[in-house]
Amino acid sequence: MQKIHPNQAEAIANALSAILEENKRASRVLENCLEEHPKWGARDRNLLYSAVYGILRWKRNYSFYSQLNENDIPYWSWLKTWCILNDYSIPDWKEMDCAPHQSKAELLALTPPEKAVAHSFPDWLFTLGEKELGKGWEKECNALNQQAGISLRVNRLKASPKKVQTALLEKHQVETVILEKHPDALVLPKGRKLNKNPLFTQGYFEIQDANSQQIAPFCQVEPGMNVIDLCAGAGGKTLHFAALMRNKGALRAYDVEPNKLKELNRRAKRAKLNILEAQLLNDQTPHQENTNWADILLIDAPCSGLGTLKRSPEIKWNLTPENLNELQQTQRDLLYKGANWVKSGGRLIYATCSILPSENEKQIEDFLEKNADFILEEQKTILPSESSFDGFFMARLKKQ
Repeated sequence: MQKIHPNQAEAIANALSAILEENKRASRVLENCLEEHPKWGARDRNLLYSAVYGILRWKRNYSFYSQLNENDIPYWSWLKTWCILNDYSIPDWKEMDCAPHQSKAELLALTPPEKAVAHSFPDWLFTLGEKELGKGWEKECNALNQQAGISLRVNRLKASPKKVQTALLEKHQVETVILEKHPDALVLPKGRKLNKNPLFTQGYFEIQDANSQQIAPFCQVEPGMNVIDLCAGAGGKTLHFAALMRNKGALRAYDVEPNKLKELNRRAKRAKLNILEAQLLNDQTPHQENTNWADILLIDAPCSGLGTLKRSPEIKWNLTPENLNELQQTQRDLLYKGANWVKSGGRLIYATCSILPSENEKQIEDFLEKNADFILEEQKTILPSESSFDGFFMARLKKQ
């Protein structure tokens, strides 16, 4: 049996508190935790990530095992359940003198009373998924409760995927796999992190989900175009645009969060981009200069993020019906804003990392009903069950 130590257990409980009670992003909380424990080795780090993400995925299921009130936040019961199910010995601590008291076999023999509990989803969200995706929803739930794959996007302004793959192997002993139908992607073994690797710091690749890498090519950008990324965030797709444009043309990126734009500019400098103009999106944004300007405009819209639960399982606990309604209104507003910035003959691309039709196909249908000058060229959904990567929706509209 493996052992868990007090400092590890305390870090796990503190991380869960920050994520579930303060609505903080799990990846950021865990990064901060590791900065506070610089002497931790690989085993400590792996335990932290495995336990926190395991509990975030299955906490409702774990609460059922312990017969706890679902409104409670019993960190130690969740951690004890995780330890039992992952073959860790239970320490003789007062914190661990809590439910459950069964063995691993006894816990696994229990049958949850409802599908939402079995799949560890909030009732309202599980019901919504069934309503919108029908029989396919449970298959997606099973996929979304798995660990996400890790992939890189090679910066073709600097090198080909094959050259980066060879350099990673020969210079850093990191094996990667080239993905079919993902021309710029390299898949990493789970657990590897390369954010301090020299090839990363020199701009040869970015950490980007393989399915996310399908969006920029779907937009059909070309060198010399006028391109807008309306919800750029930290710029994963913006940087991909620049590479596909071969650093030729005009590329404007907007976001409402200054810190994300700061990170985008830092990444752009690392990637050696010289066509990017990043601006804050607010009421003072000079809309007139963008009217009828863009050959390609991407709206990577704020959304529920349900397609990314493999890597961000906390989303399903922090999302509320009210949040979802607000996000859908924001999506509609962005579509109407973006429509005015696309030139005649240009294309508007709407994308989300959700798999709910109400955030995807329905938004496009409603937009087209009210905007006769746009026609739908192509749309597709990438389901989480189709790979180890995230789920996405994308639609490309042409302005006549």
